[in-house]
Amino acid sequence: MRWRRLRRASSLVLAVVLAVGWAGTTAGRSRAREVAEGPWQTPVVPRWRVGRDVPPPPAWVGSAAAVLLDPVSGQVLYEHAGYVRRPPASTTKILTAYIVIRRGDLDRVVTVSRRAAGTVGSRMHIRTGERIAVRALLTGLLMRSGNDAATALAEATDGSVEAFALHMNRVARALGARASHFENPHGLSDPHHYTTAYDLARIARAALSLPTFRALVATPEARVEDADGRVFDMRNTNRLLEVLPGADGVKTGTTDAAGKCLVSSATRGGFALLAVVLRSPDRWGESAALLRWGFRAFAPVAGGARAPLGDLPGGSGVARRPLALAAPLRAVVPARYAAGAHTAVWTPTRLPAGARPGRTVGSAVLQAGGRIVAQVPVVVARGEVSDRH
Repeated sequence: MRWRRLRRASSLVLAVVLAVGWAGTTAGRSRAREVAEGPWQTPVVPRWRVGRDVPPPPAWVGSAAAVLLDPVSGQVLYEHAGYVRRPPASTTKILTAYIVIRRGDLDRVVTVSRRAAGTVGSRMHIRTGERIAVRALLTGLLMRSGNDAATALAEATDGSVEAFALHMNRVARALGARASHFENPHGLSDPHHYTTAYDLARIARAALSLPTFRALVATPEARVEDADGRVFDMRNTNRLLEVLPGADGVKTGTTDAAGKCLVSSATRGGFALLAVVLRSPDRWGESAALLRWGFRAFAPVAGGARAPLGDLPGGSGVARRPLALAAPLRAVVPARYAAGAHTAVWTPTRLPAGARPGRTVGSAVLQAGGRIVAQVPVVVARGEVSDRH
Protein backbone atom coordinates (compact mmCIF):
# COMPACT_ATOMS: atom_id res chain seq x y z
CA MET A 1 0.00 0.00 0.00
CA ARG A 2 1.32 3.42 -0.91
CA TRP A 3 1.18 6.14 1.69
CA ARG A 4 1.08 9.87 1.26
CA ARG A 5 2.59 12.25 3.73
CA LEU A 6 0.98 15.56 4.48
CA ARG A 7 2.73 18.26 6.53
CA ARG A 8 0.99 21.14 8.15
CA ALA A 9 2.81 23.79 10.13
CA SER A 10 1.39 24.36 13.57
CA SER A 11 2.53 26.65 16.35
CA LEU A 12 -0.71 26.79 18.27
CA VAL A 13 -0.10 27.03 22.01
CA LEU A 14 -2.98 25.13 23.58
CA ALA A 15 -5.05 26.60 26.40
CA VAL A 16 -4.70 23.94 29.04
CA VAL A 17 -7.51 23.09 31.48
CA LEU A 18 -7.15 21.04 34.64
CA ALA A 19 -9.85 18.62 33.62
CA VAL A 20 -8.31 15.29 32.74
CA GLY A 21 -7.63 15.23 29.03
CA TRP A 22 -6.33 12.56 26.75
CA ALA A 23 -3.67 10.67 28.68
CA GLY A 24 -1.33 10.54 25.70
CA THR A 25 1.50 8.25 24.87
CA THR A 26 4.29 10.74 25.47
CA ALA A 27 4.83 10.62 29.21
CA GLY A 28 8.61 10.54 29.40
CA ARG A 29 8.90 8.34 32.46
CA SER A 30 12.46 7.44 33.25
CA ARG A 31 13.40 4.13 34.84
CA ALA A 32 12.93 3.87 38.60
CA ARG A 33 16.22 4.09 40.40
CA GLU A 34 16.74 2.92 43.97
CA VAL A 35 19.55 5.26 44.91
CA ALA A 36 20.99 6.65 48.11
CA GLU A 37 19.17 9.67 49.43
CA GLY A 38 20.94 12.99 49.15
CA PRO A 39 20.98 16.34 47.35
CA TRP A 40 23.85 15.19 45.13
CA GLN A 41 21.59 12.92 43.11
CA THR A 42 21.39 13.87 39.45
CA PRO A 43 17.93 15.13 38.44
CA VAL A 44 16.47 13.96 35.16
CA VAL A 45 14.57 15.94 32.55
CA PRO A 46 13.12 13.10 30.46
CA ARG A 47 13.56 13.33 26.70
CA TRP A 48 15.27 16.74 26.65
CA ARG A 49 18.89 17.78 27.18
CA VAL A 50 19.57 20.24 29.97
CA GLY A 51 21.52 23.27 28.77
CA ARG A 52 20.65 22.71 25.13
CA ASP A 53 16.91 22.01 24.94
CA VAL A 54 15.88 23.48 28.29
CA PRO A 55 17.59 25.73 30.83
CA PRO A 56 19.04 23.96 33.87
CA PRO A 57 16.51 23.28 36.63
CA PRO A 58 17.11 24.86 40.04
CA ALA A 59 20.43 23.38 41.20
CA TRP A 60 19.75 24.00 44.87
CA VAL A 61 16.62 21.82 45.17
CA GLY A 62 17.46 19.64 48.17
CA SER A 63 14.31 17.54 48.48
CA ALA A 64 14.77 13.82 48.92
CA ALA A 65 12.42 13.34 45.94
CA ALA A 66 10.77 15.68 43.45
CA VAL A 67 8.65 15.54 40.29
CA LEU A 68 7.29 18.14 37.88
CA LEU A 69 4.43 16.93 35.69
CA ASP A 70 2.06 18.15 32.99
CA PRO A 71 -1.35 17.30 34.52
CA VAL A 72 -3.13 17.09 31.17
CA SER A 73 -1.04 14.33 29.56
CA GLY A 74 0.79 13.02 32.61
CA GLN A 75 4.10 13.82 30.93
CA VAL A 76 7.01 13.99 33.40
CA LEU A 77 9.06 17.14 32.83
CA TYR A 78 11.51 16.69 35.72
CA GLU A 79 12.20 14.03 38.32
CA HIS A 80 14.67 13.51 41.13
CA ALA A 81 14.35 10.14 42.93
CA GLY A 82 10.75 10.35 41.76
CA TYR A 83 10.15 6.59 41.85
CA VAL A 84 11.69 5.87 45.27
CA ARG A 85 9.21 4.88 47.99
CA ARG A 86 8.80 7.39 50.81
CA PRO A 87 6.28 8.18 53.58
CA PRO A 88 3.76 10.75 52.27
CA ALA A 89 2.42 12.27 55.53
CA SER A 90 -0.78 14.27 54.97
CA THR A 91 -0.43 14.37 51.19
CA THR A 92 -2.23 11.02 51.65
CA LYS A 93 -5.40 13.09 52.05
CA ILE A 94 -5.42 13.86 48.34
CA LEU A 95 -6.41 10.25 47.68
CA THR A 96 -8.86 10.26 50.60
CA ALA A 97 -10.61 13.32 49.19
CA TYR A 98 -10.64 11.88 45.66
CA ILE A 99 -12.44 8.74 46.84
CA VAL A 100 -14.95 10.63 48.99
CA ILE A 101 -15.80 13.16 46.27
CA ARG A 102 -16.19 10.43 43.65
CA ARG A 103 -18.68 8.69 45.95
CA GLY A 104 -20.86 11.81 45.90
CA ASP A 105 -23.67 12.83 48.30
CA LEU A 106 -21.46 15.50 49.86
CA ASP A 107 -24.37 17.06 51.77
CA ARG A 108 -24.99 13.84 53.69
CA VAL A 109 -24.76 14.39 57.45
CA VAL A 110 -22.66 11.87 59.40
CA THR A 111 -22.11 11.32 63.11
CA VAL A 112 -18.55 11.60 64.40
CA SER A 113 -17.29 8.47 66.18
CA ARG A 114 -15.09 8.38 69.28
CA ARG A 115 -12.27 6.98 67.14
CA ALA A 116 -12.51 9.85 64.65
CA ALA A 117 -12.68 12.56 67.32
CA GLY A 118 -9.67 11.06 69.10
CA THR A 119 -7.36 10.86 66.06
CA VAL A 120 -4.06 12.49 66.95
CA GLY A 121 -1.98 15.02 65.03
CA SER A 122 -3.34 17.97 63.07
CA ARG A 123 -7.06 18.25 63.72
CA MET A 124 -10.24 19.95 62.61
CA HIS A 125 -11.43 19.57 66.24
CA ILE A 126 -14.64 17.66 65.66
CA ARG A 127 -16.30 16.03 68.69
CA THR A 128 -17.67 12.60 69.46
CA GLY A 129 -21.37 12.45 68.53
CA GLU A 130 -21.22 15.65 66.50
CA ARG A 131 -23.35 15.65 63.35
CA ILE A 132 -21.63 17.24 60.37
CA ALA A 133 -21.90 17.18 56.57
CA VAL A 134 -19.39 15.32 54.42
CA ARG A 135 -18.67 18.57 52.56
CA ALA A 136 -17.66 20.31 55.81
CA LEU A 137 -15.39 17.38 56.71
CA LEU A 138 -13.77 17.60 53.27
CA THR A 139 -13.05 21.27 53.88
CA GLY A 140 -11.39 20.41 57.19
CA LEU A 141 -9.50 17.56 55.54
CA LEU A 142 -7.99 19.58 52.69
CA MET A 143 -7.63 23.03 54.21
CA ARG A 144 -6.95 22.38 57.90
CA SER A 145 -5.41 18.93 57.21
CA GLY A 146 -7.58 17.38 59.88
CA ASN A 147 -6.63 13.80 60.74
CA ASP A 148 -9.91 13.55 62.67
CA ALA A 149 -11.81 14.60 59.53
CA ALA A 150 -9.94 11.92 57.54
CA THR A 151 -10.99 9.18 59.95
CA ALA A 152 -14.61 10.41 60.00
CA LEU A 153 -14.72 10.44 56.19
CA ALA A 154 -13.20 6.96 55.96
CA GLU A 155 -15.80 5.58 58.36
CA ALA A 156 -18.62 7.38 56.56
CA THR A 157 -17.47 6.02 53.20
CA ASP A 158 -16.58 2.39 53.95
CA GLY A 159 -17.59 1.77 57.54
CA SER A 160 -14.08 1.63 58.99
CA VAL A 161 -10.56 2.92 58.50
CA GLU A 162 -9.39 -0.59 57.61
CA ALA A 163 -12.00 -1.06 54.87
CA PHE A 164 -11.28 2.41 53.52
CA ALA A 165 -7.54 1.64 53.32
CA LEU A 166 -8.32 -1.38 51.13
CA HIS A 167 -10.42 0.94 48.96
CA MET A 168 -7.51 3.42 48.76
CA ASN A 169 -5.14 0.76 47.47
CA ARG A 170 -7.57 -0.40 44.79
CA VAL A 171 -8.10 3.16 43.57
CA ALA A 172 -4.37 3.99 43.69
CA ARG A 173 -3.57 1.02 41.45
CA ALA A 174 -6.34 2.03 39.04
CA LEU A 175 -4.81 5.52 38.83
CA GLY A 176 -1.40 4.07 37.99
CA ALA A 177 0.11 4.68 41.45
CA ARG A 178 1.46 1.15 41.64
CA ALA A 179 4.48 1.71 43.87
CA SER A 180 2.24 2.88 46.73
CA HIS A 181 0.54 1.25 49.68
CA PHE A 182 -1.82 2.97 52.10
CA GLU A 183 -2.74 1.89 55.64
CA ASN A 184 -4.83 4.89 56.71
CA PRO A 185 -6.68 7.92 55.30
CA HIS A 186 -4.60 10.64 57.00
CA GLY A 187 -0.91 9.76 56.55
CA LEU A 188 0.19 9.24 60.15
CA SER A 189 3.41 7.21 60.05
CA ASP A 190 3.20 3.47 59.46
CA PRO A 191 6.00 1.29 58.01
CA HIS A 192 3.52 -0.12 55.46
CA HIS A 193 2.23 3.30 54.39
CA TYR A 194 4.29 4.69 51.52
CA THR A 195 4.20 6.20 48.05
CA THR A 196 6.50 7.95 45.56
CA ALA A 197 6.67 11.49 44.25
CA TYR A 198 5.54 10.21 40.85
CA ASP A 199 2.60 8.28 42.31
CA LEU A 200 1.50 11.31 44.31
CA ALA A 201 1.58 13.39 41.13
CA ARG A 202 -0.64 10.84 39.39
CA ILE A 203 -3.11 10.82 42.27
CA ALA A 204 -3.18 14.63 42.43
CA ARG A 205 -3.66 14.82 38.68
CA ALA A 206 -6.81 12.70 38.99
CA ALA A 207 -8.08 14.65 42.00
CA LEU A 208 -7.63 17.98 40.22
CA SER A 209 -10.05 16.77 37.54
CA LEU A 210 -12.83 17.04 40.16
CA PRO A 211 -14.26 20.59 40.43
CA THR A 212 -15.04 20.22 44.15
CA PHE A 213 -11.48 19.18 44.96
CA ARG A 214 -10.01 21.85 42.72
CA ALA A 215 -12.06 24.59 44.40
CA LEU A 216 -11.22 23.49 47.95
CA VAL A 217 -7.46 23.24 47.51
CA ALA A 218 -7.35 26.68 45.88
CA THR A 219 -9.27 28.37 48.74
CA PRO A 220 -7.14 30.31 51.26
CA GLU A 221 -9.80 30.62 53.99
CA ALA A 222 -13.21 29.10 54.66
CA ARG A 223 -15.94 28.85 57.29
CA VAL A 224 -18.15 25.77 57.71
CA GLU A 225 -20.72 24.69 60.30
CA ASP A 226 -21.89 21.41 61.76
CA ALA A 227 -25.58 20.40 61.72
CA ASP A 228 -26.21 22.33 64.95
CA GLY A 229 -24.51 25.54 63.88
CA ARG A 230 -21.08 25.17 65.50
CA VAL A 231 -18.66 27.20 63.39
CA PHE A 232 -15.25 26.10 62.11
CA ASP A 233 -12.98 28.84 60.73
CA MET A 234 -10.13 27.43 58.68
CA ARG A 235 -7.05 28.73 56.93
CA ASN A 236 -5.37 26.68 54.20
CA THR A 237 -2.07 25.14 55.34
CA ASN A 238 -0.65 25.63 51.83
CA ARG A 239 1.27 28.91 52.08
CA LEU A 240 2.24 28.68 48.40
CA LEU A 241 -1.22 30.06 47.59
CA GLU A 242 -0.09 33.34 49.16
CA VAL A 243 3.44 33.64 47.76
CA LEU A 244 3.33 32.28 44.19
CA PRO A 245 1.23 34.04 41.51
CA GLY A 246 -0.99 31.49 39.80
CA ALA A 247 -0.75 28.89 42.59
CA ASP A 248 -4.02 26.95 42.91
CA GLY A 249 -3.31 23.89 45.12
CA VAL A 250 -2.73 21.28 46.37
CA LYS A 251 -1.77 19.76 49.79
CA THR A 252 0.86 19.91 52.52
CA GLY A 253 2.19 17.08 54.66
CA THR A 254 4.54 16.85 57.62
CA THR A 255 5.64 14.05 59.94
CA ASP A 256 8.99 13.18 61.52
CA ALA A 257 9.35 10.24 59.14
CA ALA A 258 8.27 12.07 55.99
CA GLY A 259 9.74 15.50 56.68
CA LYS A 260 8.09 18.52 55.10
CA CYS A 261 6.22 17.63 51.91
CA LEU A 262 4.15 19.54 49.39
CA VAL A 263 2.11 18.68 46.34
CA SER A 264 1.52 21.95 44.50
CA SER A 265 -0.07 23.23 41.31
CA ALA A 266 -0.11 26.50 39.44
CA THR A 267 -1.61 27.82 36.22
CA ARG A 268 -0.33 30.65 34.02
CA GLY A 269 -1.91 31.69 30.77
CA GLY A 270 -3.97 28.50 30.70
CA PHE A 271 -0.84 26.33 31.10
CA ALA A 272 -0.95 24.18 34.26
CA LEU A 273 1.89 22.40 36.06
CA LEU A 274 1.95 20.03 39.02
CA ALA A 275 4.94 19.66 41.38
CA VAL A 276 5.76 17.28 44.24
CA VAL A 277 8.58 17.68 46.77
CA LEU A 278 9.14 15.15 49.59
CA ARG A 279 11.34 15.74 52.66
CA SER A 280 12.18 19.23 51.55
CA PRO A 281 14.33 21.67 53.54
CA ASP A 282 12.24 24.50 52.01
CA ARG A 283 9.04 23.16 50.49
CA TRP A 284 7.67 26.61 49.64
CA GLY A 285 10.83 27.90 47.97
CA GLU A 286 11.65 24.65 46.17
CA SER A 287 8.11 24.13 44.88
CA ALA A 288 7.91 27.73 43.68
CA ALA A 289 11.31 27.40 41.97
CA LEU A 290 10.32 24.18 40.20
CA LEU A 291 7.03 25.63 38.98
CA ARG A 292 8.65 28.88 37.80
CA TRP A 293 11.33 26.90 35.99
CA GLY A 294 8.65 24.76 34.33
CA PHE A 295 6.75 27.79 33.07
CA ARG A 296 9.97 29.31 31.75
CA ALA A 297 11.37 26.14 30.20
CA PHE A 298 8.26 24.54 28.61
CA ALA A 299 5.16 25.38 26.61
CA PRO A 300 2.15 23.32 25.48
CA VAL A 301 1.75 22.85 21.73
CA ALA A 302 -1.01 21.28 19.68
CA GLY A 303 -1.23 19.80 16.23
CA GLY A 304 -4.99 19.90 15.95
CA ALA A 305 -8.09 18.63 17.70
CA ARG A 306 -10.52 16.03 16.42
CA ALA A 307 -11.17 18.10 13.31
CA PRO A 308 -11.65 16.59 9.84
CA LEU A 309 -8.44 15.87 7.93
CA GLY A 310 -9.96 15.59 4.50
CA ASP A 311 -11.30 12.39 2.97
CA LEU A 312 -10.27 9.29 1.03
CA PRO A 313 -11.95 7.21 -1.66
CA GLY A 314 -13.09 3.70 -0.82
CA GLY A 315 -13.17 0.60 -2.94
CA SER A 316 -15.57 -0.08 -5.78
CA GLY A 317 -19.01 1.23 -4.96
CA VAL A 318 -17.90 2.73 -1.65
CA ALA A 319 -18.37 6.45 -1.03
CA ARG A 320 -15.53 8.69 0.05
CA ARG A 321 -15.11 8.81 3.82
CA PRO A 322 -13.89 11.71 5.96
CA LEU A 323 -10.87 11.24 8.24
CA ALA A 324 -10.20 12.65 11.70
CA LEU A 325 -7.74 12.41 14.56
CA ALA A 326 -8.75 9.86 17.19
CA ALA A 327 -7.76 12.29 19.96
CA PRO A 328 -6.30 15.78 20.32
CA LEU A 329 -2.65 15.92 19.31
CA ARG A 330 -0.85 17.75 22.11
CA ALA A 331 2.40 17.78 24.06
CA VAL A 332 4.51 19.95 26.32
CA VAL A 333 7.86 20.84 24.73
CA PRO A 334 10.78 23.16 25.47
CA ALA A 335 9.58 26.72 24.99
CA ARG A 336 12.30 27.37 22.40
CA TYR A 337 10.77 24.72 20.10
CA ALA A 338 7.10 25.67 20.49
CA ALA A 339 6.93 28.03 17.51
CA GLY A 340 8.46 25.42 15.19
CA ALA A 341 6.23 22.52 16.20
CA HIS A 342 4.55 20.88 13.22
CA THR A 343 2.33 17.95 12.36
CA ALA A 344 2.95 15.06 9.97
CA VAL A 345 0.01 12.90 8.85
CA TRP A 346 0.25 9.53 7.12
CA THR A 347 -2.81 8.04 5.39
CA PRO A 348 -3.29 5.50 2.60
CA THR A 349 -4.23 6.61 -0.89
CA ARG A 350 -7.40 4.52 -0.72
CA LEU A 351 -9.40 3.13 2.19
CA PRO A 352 -9.18 -0.61 2.84
CA ALA A 353 -12.28 -2.68 2.16
CA GLY A 354 -14.89 -2.54 4.89
CA ALA A 355 -13.42 0.54 6.59
CA ARG A 356 -16.10 1.61 9.05
CA PRO A 357 -16.22 4.73 11.25
CA GLY A 358 -13.65 4.50 14.02
CA ARG A 359 -11.26 2.22 12.15
CA THR A 360 -7.61 3.27 12.29
CA VAL A 361 -6.27 3.95 8.81
CA GLY A 362 -3.27 6.16 9.46
CA SER A 363 -1.23 8.06 11.98
CA ALA A 364 -0.52 11.66 12.94
CA VAL A 365 2.54 12.83 14.86
CA LEU A 366 3.51 16.11 16.45
CA GLN A 367 7.18 17.00 16.04
CA ALA A 368 9.25 19.59 17.90
CA GLY A 369 12.97 20.05 18.30
CA GLY A 370 13.63 17.28 15.79
CA ARG A 371 11.72 14.70 17.85
CA ILE A 372 8.30 13.09 17.79
CA VAL A 373 6.58 14.32 20.94
CA ALA A 374 3.04 12.97 20.44
CA GLN A 375 1.27 10.51 18.20
CA VAL A 376 -2.40 9.62 17.67
CA PRO A 377 -4.23 7.40 15.17
CA VAL A 378 -6.07 8.75 12.15
CA VAL A 379 -9.49 7.13 11.95
CA VAL A 380 -12.43 6.97 9.58
CA ALA A 381 -14.96 9.58 10.72
CA ARG A 382 -18.72 9.28 10.47
CA GLY A 383 -20.51 10.42 7.34
CA GLU A 384 -19.93 10.25 3.62
CA VAL A 385 -18.46 12.74 1.17
CA SER A 386 -19.49 13.39 -2.38
CA ASP A 387 -17.03 11.81 -4.84
CA ARG A 388 -17.04 14.96 -6.97
CA HIS A 389 -14.06 17.26 -6.41
